[in-house]
Amino acid sequence: MPRSRTALVLLVLLTLGACGFQPVYGTRSPGNANSSVTADLSAIKISPIANRAGQLLRNSLQDKLTPRGVPAQARYRLDVSLTENRSDLVILKDSTSTFSKVRFVANFTLVDLTTGQPVNQGQAESTTTFNRVDSDFAILAAEKDARRRAADEIGEDIRLRLGLYFNRIRGS
Repeated sequence: MPRSRTALVLLVLLTLGACGFQPVYGTRSPGNANSSVTADLSAIKISPIANRAGQLLRNSLQDKLTPRGVPAQARYRLDVSLTENRSDLVILKDSTSTFSKVRFVANFTLVDLTTGQPVNQGQAESTTTFNRVDSDFAILAAEKDARRRAADEIGEDIRLRLGLYFNRIRGS
């Protein structure tokens, strides 16, 4: 039984290698780090985003796209506009709420700085919820955490979309 299992694993690995599978964030050719999607993502300058929610999103994007700092020679600029809505759910008979949701919608545009033309754009959205309790401090902390989670989700979605864009233009 162990030999057949080993043979099966080997067969699956060989089949996977033959299908042209390549990691999105890996380098395209040995020794050429400039051809990787990671290098493309790290060449993006993120424009300021209005409001506190925008600051949360921009910080999330910087952590995800350019973890080594702002690029010295940016090739792209990411423009993001963000809208935030908060609504109370589960309204009780005494007109108090016990549950709230926060919804972020971000429209983003990736601009090539050499041409000044937009090369990719899209929309990402996230909805998070939090409980409303008797303590005002607990409500503020829960809402702050819900906003941070929404910004992180949108940041990850934008990073994935940009990674797929760069992977597609580099030829897969």
